[in-house]
Amino acid sequence: MLADTNKNEKHVYDANLDSHSDLQRFFEADNLVVATRFFRNAALFEQLGSMVIPNLLSSGLQERGTLQIWSAGCSDGRESYSLAMAARNSLDDLGYQGIAVQVRGSDLSRPQIEMARRGVYRISASDWPKLDPYRQNFEELGSAFWQIVSTIKGLVEFVVEDIIEAQMDAQFDILICSLVLLYYDPQYQREIIKKLVKAVRPAGFFHVAPVGRRWLKSQGFEPLPGSSLFFTGRTMEILA
Repeated sequence: MLADTNKNEKHVYDANLDSHSDLQRFFEADNLVVATRFFRNAALFEQLGSMVIPNLLSSGLQERGTLQIWSAGCSDGRESYSLAMAARNSLDDLGYQGIAVQVRGSDLSRPQIEMARRGVYRISASDWPKLDPYRQNFEELGSAFWQIVSTIKGLVEFVVEDIIEAQMDAQFDILICSLVLLYYDPQYQREIIKKLVKAVRPAGFFHVAPVGRRWLKSQGFEPLPGSSLFFTGRTMEILA
């Protein structure tokens, strides 16, 4: 979804996002540099399994039966697929095979979303030490290209969307917004956070890059005890 051109100066690179804007061409460019990879932030995925999901299991996830995650600014999909793999593995290891996993990946770049939907990536030998625990989720295509298996692809939905235009009610247990805020003018970063926190369940968890953490705290979110990566708005005692 493209941004309203009447909302001026909200992005760092351009005043608007109409079809002829510099920022739109930047996001649509084939040579866009993508700062992502599978399981890029190892500590985030470790804490997802050891802290976040156990806390969610204690606060209604078992009754709802579906773990819902939003990867806002998902780029080419590797973060979204990593979240799906890690969440599925964590629930299975904890004995909750019956709880479903649904991941929503959104990004402003249509080419990146198209790549995400294909789920085919070049994986180098240096990547495999981190990916070995999840190797069963990849199918080899040859020439170092691998495809995400259908069981994992089926857990993830990808949409083209500018997060500042997203309209979401509280439904996500986990919301990940890693580097997206860097592309927005500071005056809009707070507005984006205010909008995104409305999509997080009262007992849910939010990860945002450091540039947005002061705005997250202004919305009543505090770090999960023992974690500098996940924030929560829960008022009950948190499981450490």
